[in-house]
Amino acid sequence: MGIVKKLNLRSPKNARVDFGRFYGVDLRLDGEVGGYNRAEMSYNCSVLDGSLKTSLGLKSLNDKYIPPVDDLISSVYYFRHSDYQTGVRDDRIIAYTDTGNMYEVSIDGGEFTIIKGLTFNNQPIGVCYNYNSSDVIIFSAEGEGIKIYDGEKVTVVSDAPSVTSMCVHSERLFITSGGVDGALWFSDDFDPTNWNVSLNEAGFIDMSDDRGEMICAVAFGGYVYVFRSYGVSRVSAYGDQSEFSVSHLLVSCGKIIKNTITVCGDCIMFFASDGLYRFDGYNAVKISEPWFNLVDTSPEWVKGVYYNGYTHYLLYFTIDGVKVRGVFRINPSGTDYQFIYVAALIDIAVISGENCYKLFAVERMTRRLGELCKGGGWGGDPLPMAWKSKQTDFGIKAREKILKKVSFYATAPVTLTVWVDGEEHSYQIDEYKKRCQIRPNLKGSKFAFKIFLREVEAEVSGLTLDFAYYQ
Repeated sequence: MGIVKKLNLRSPKNARVDFGRFYGVDLRLDGEVGGYNRAEMSYNCSVLDGSLKTSLGLKSLNDKYIPPVDDLISSVYYFRHSDYQTGVRDDRIIAYTDTGNMYEVSIDGGEFTIIKGLTFNNQPIGVCYNYNSSDVIIFSAEGEGIKIYDGEKVTVVSDAPSVTSMCVHSERLFITSGGVDGALWFSDDFDPTNWNVSLNEAGFIDMSDDRGEMICAVAFGGYVYVFRSYGVSRVSAYGDQSEFSVSHLLVSCGKIIKNTITVCGDCIMFFASDGLYRFDGYNAVKISEPWFNLVDTSPEWVKGVYYNGYTHYLLYFTIDGVKVRGVFRINPSGTDYQFIYVAALIDIAVISGENCYKLFAVERMTRRLGELCKGGGWGGDPLPMAWKSKQTDFGIKAREKILKKVSFYATAPVTLTVWVDGEEHSYQIDEYKKRCQIRPNLKGSKFAFKIFLREVEAEVSGLTLDFAYYQ
């Protein structure tokens, strides 16, 4: 007869981890201290309402805007133009190409046609202006003077100072000319072709001091703000020149990066060597601590525009250890931001016509125009999106735990990758019309998760993890 012994077996404990909501990339918090629902890496995802939703895609505009023949677009501009004789809007899109030529097309679509007499050796900057009761666009590239296009003819202003940035304020054209001379130039009022220096015509303001080179002038809040390498100066410039005044503002930040200085409604945003700042005209606040280590703001690559409540920066950022060129989208408060990688873009521009408010982009490979918009996919094709958590034990202090179940809602097929103490396991979920469930039964101490899908528009929410463990 055998001997029967009573075994004192322990029952496992269960723990459920409810993510609650997803957050964007935030490298400040480690996964072990509650940062597990703040992404280590994320791209093409919006988390504004707590779920993962597809961010912006790139919609092709090839059929609407026919590019120049045997020439490649490198940058694009919006020309706000009206025919005052007929009272008809005649807004146009202007493109600069690799050959130095400039082309135009109606905002309603058509073929790009060359603008005779409007050429530059380097990519120009452009601003819209109303000159002699006619809508014009003023172009300039450093060392190449100013050229004014009124929709029919080009006027060359050969005696203007060399231009590195320009803005319109109080009917004058204000420019910075680069170098270390420390001068802010301004045209005669109502006449951007007149640069004769006198008390009644054009002039300049000497700003040479230890704040560094002048890199950009912008009109904001009734003033002209002159951004220097290491500071900002505010110019009050109304009426007679004798009443102009300058005040130097204290801005504690790193070296300011030129093409990132962007007027964003009631503030100005700019990158410095130590982060992204929001500037209200008096004070600058850094808003980039969660994600700044992932971006590369090399001056020759970066550009910023403000569109639909968000600043969009064209720059390089890192995805899974690989540096890619994409768009970083952030609201002025810094609370909502996304890394968007759709294609390698070389320019972005806001098209703000009466009946057309869009964000255009130039794709590097085809040099065709596209529109950055929701539901655009990648030229209509499915768009990859991903969200990856940090490694964590989820506060369960048992040496080992078993991941019994993972569940979530999804509107498209999902690839779920689970890392257990560094070992990778992947699961494909194709049945997504009801709550998705996977039973990995993986044992380990620390876990990390990556959600990946490829779709034009998609959503993932309600991520829940079920663990079993022994104490």
